[in-house]
Amino acid sequence: MAGFAWFQEGTTYGAADLASFNAQMFPMNGFAHLLGSTSQFLLNSDQTARTVAVGAGNAAISNPSGGVTWAWSPGGTVAVPAASSVNPRRDLIVARLMTKAIDGANGVAVELIAGSPAATPSAPTRPDNAVALGWVDVPKSSTAFTLTVTRHTGQYRDQGVISGPGTIGIDWAGQLPSGSAVRAGAIVVDLGTNQRWMRTNAGTWFTTDPGPWRACTLQNVQAKDGTNVTVGGVLYVREDSTKWELSGQLTFAPSTNLAQLVLPALLPSGVTRPTQNTYGASGQTFGSTSTGGVGRIALMSNGAVEYGNDGTISNLYVNEQFSKSPYNTSA
Repeated sequence: MAGFAWFQEGTTYGAADLASFNAQMFPMNGFAHLLGSTSQFLLNSDQTARTVAVGAGNAAISNPSGGVTWAWSPGGTVAVPAASSVNPRRDLIVARLMTKAIDGANGVAVELIAGSPAATPSAPTRPDNAVALGWVDVPKSSTAFTLTVTRHTGQYRDQGVISGPGTIGIDWAGQLPSGSAVRAGAIVVDLGTNQRWMRTNAGTWFTTDPGPWRACTLQNVQAKDGTNVTVGGVLYVREDSTKWELSGQLTFAPSTNLAQLVLPALLPSGVTRPTQNTYGASGQTFGSTSTGGVGRIALMSNGAVEYGNDGTISNLYVNEQFSKSPYNTSA
């Protein structure tokens, strides 16, 4: 069997051959369309003229029949149709790959696909050979409209951006694509959290880049003797695949001997919980009103931050790491 090799002298190649070559050279990792960078196809609305200007851009667009085509457009301006007097409407702006067979010419068309007015409108179906650039929401009987960018922000889960050789960027509000659709070893960059995630051979995601600091919710506590204690200050948490980190300072007023374990803070949503209570130690104020030096701090499986000490406490200084392991995390 002779096999096949691309771009050898004396051989004629067609569009399908080039599309197949592009797919081999740049694996799409389960994505249908990839923008060349985050600055491609930028959108700007003009309410007075009722138009949306689309900047120049390039993208790798998957073909319904297979393979990938790299396409570039100088951009353009699309007009927003007048509002319905009955119901609101959602329109879709796309960069669509043109073909000579269907459009009479090759290239990229920047288009607005008008939606259907409805009480709860939805965007028109994105063509298979198009990148969804934005939604235009038009209230009924209104001269104004709202523009929502959809290029790589998660509304279309098969769209991303090229962040580097073999690296895809997304900004999906902290969510990641399904690992089953991405090859092992691939890197996805979460542009919103500035984390690089690697798809493991087990089909999961792994990173050692810490996520953003998030503020815990503080709550007042009660000492064993019934004293109500107001908890102030600030406590932050962040995590990666190997650990959680807590940092901040909590104040307890009045200074008191708690004499029992208390829950002065709750982890925010978006931070994973350990499957087992996980413990560490943090320092507290020394002095005439604070006789203890170290207390026990823990991340609880229910999402609470637990604290206990031996002695009177006024200020708690937290700078703690909690390792993740098969003991306290799910597979």
